[in-house]
Amino acid sequence: MDVTMVTTPGNGSCGIGTYARDLLDSIEHVNTETVHVPQDDRSIRRFVGLAVRALRADSDVVHVQHEYGLFRREGSKYPGVMGLVFFPLLFLASSLRSGRVVVTMHSVLRPQPDESDFSVRLYLLLMHKLLAVGASHLVFLSPDCAETFQEDIDLHPREFSVLSHGVKTDVPRVPQGVAKRRFGFDPDDVVVAIPGFMRPPKGHDVFIEVARQLPEYEFMVAGGARPKGDDFEFAERIRSEAPENVTVTGMLDDEDYWVALAAPDLALLPYRVVTQSGTFNSCASQGLGVLASDADYFTRIEAKWGAPETVDVTDTDAIVERVRTLLEDDARRRRLAEVMRQYRRANSFEQVGAEHQRIYRHVSNDTVAELDDRDAEPDPEPAARARAACSAQRSVTTD
Repeated sequence: MDVTMVTTPGNGSCGIGTYARDLLDSIEHVNTETVHVPQDDRSIRRFVGLAVRALRADSDVVHVQHEYGLFRREGSKYPGVMGLVFFPLLFLASSLRSGRVVVTMHSVLRPQPDESDFSVRLYLLLMHKLLAVGASHLVFLSPDCAETFQEDIDLHPREFSVLSHGVKTDVPRVPQGVAKRRFGFDPDDVVVAIPGFMRPPKGHDVFIEVARQLPEYEFMVAGGARPKGDDFEFAERIRSEAPENVTVTGMLDDEDYWVALAAPDLALLPYRVVTQSGTFNSCASQGLGVLASDADYFTRIEAKWGAPETVDVTDTDAIVERVRTLLEDDARRRRLAEVMRQYRRANSFEQVGAEHQRIYRHVSNDTVAELDDRDAEPDPEPAARARAACSAQRSVTTD
């Protein structure tokens, strides 16, 4: 089977591109080609060209990684508006060639009336309807995304799947003391880190305030921001306001990123908004214990696995006290680390890749027969598991 992946480059400059690269590496018996979404020139011409390049490969399946920011147009208030250029062309041409299109939704926007103009909300509804009608299959990376999407667009269980983001199991293993020295710490230093790209929703401002109140420990911002836009300005502000016990690494390549994740004694993820987190999965790859915000995504995982520990992101004093408690309790951190390793085994990219391979088969020419065969199997299909997960999420939120 031949699959064309439409995504950003997998060179560490974008988390979605890194995810797609790791996913393709985990899928067996599939020939793949990658087509990169334009990041500098966001003109109509470039997105028409993107659709043409995606189809030129003559693959059985075109798989698009969708995040609104990948299809944005500078100055437009409509998130991902260039999708109105790219997707109709892709869907029409694919149908004429009997091709199939799979779309992975990395997030789903559904703002409330007091959060956005009516025209923006109507645009998002129409865009989601376009994706639901045109795609052969939708993949959501969290129950939150699936549930939000279906509040507007009713999907048949066979039309979508909810899959884990995937956890890498083959990352470099570096002794913690060596990793600490790489970033200027002594092996005996106790280090708290927030890994990944620097963005306002991730709460880096909360992180440096916690560091300010815990001067006896070292803190590390293991990442940076792209050199354009609001994220870069935010990162520069964080760097300028950080106290002396905070090390900001800036952008990291793959090798240094995994070394950075081997250095901390604890990861702190005070995210204000999150629907799925590759950073959390990276912590699982290294077996690193995590203290996270009480966002639904994290509390749902905590309810099932017992990790990460979560805390009210709006209560800085509570975060400070919980960080201090965890850093003083080695046994508690070891338990968190062990649970993270269990999570890694259960959500490995190898398993996620096998799920994608099954989806590619199902949307190909043998769709009906293979879906009928699957219905006879005792293991529930991903859509059924998604509904169960969504129900579990509602239970956790209600409690």
